[in-house]
Amino acid sequence: MINRPGPELDAFEKQLLAQLKTVVGTQASAAPSVPVQRRQPRLWYLPVAAAAGALAVTLVAMALRPTPAYAVSGGNGKEVTVKVNRLEGAQALQAALRERGITADITYLPSNKACESGRYSEVDTPGLSLTVSADKFKVTIPAGAVGTQDTFVLSASVTPIDHGVQAIVDFGITQGAIAPCSVVDAS
Repeated sequence: MINRPGPELDAFEKQLLAQLKTVVGTQASAAPSVPVQRRQPRLWYLPVAAAAGALAVTLVAMALRPTPAYAVSGGNGKEVTVKVNRLEGAQALQAALRERGITADITYLPSNKACESGRYSEVDTPGLSLTVSADKFKVTIPAGAVGTQDTFVLSASVTPIDHGVQAIVDFGITQGAIAPCSVVDAS
């Protein structure tokens, strides 16, 4: 036994320690002698249990994590894909596109609303496309389609309908000025 210096015990602690030593000594002398067999510990299940626990925590965290409002992929001379899952974070989406060298004007509108037409002059852009599904929409911007003097324009609203939603999406590329969005009822 190694005696290490420690904090000084007060009178109560010393008395408690003496009583504990007496109880332990009494129980040890009264216990029958039983041979002890040493076994090789089986620790293989600990890593498996730890891995299973980590996987469960990861799956729960992924299930509880909300789907991001948008995702931007591509760039660096390749086409850029913008996936919109929810109409949130227009400014953040503009910043994400700016990081890929694309100036953007993103406007999200209330249900069943649109920007008044004629707010920008669209440049013909082959390959610029929109895909709409039940829970998101995706715009594909061809590589090099948005030059340094150009702006990618997107406005969208989503209206719940029986068995789904109605998405109203206006998108294009312009070289000129963009008028502010005057909100009108979607037709």
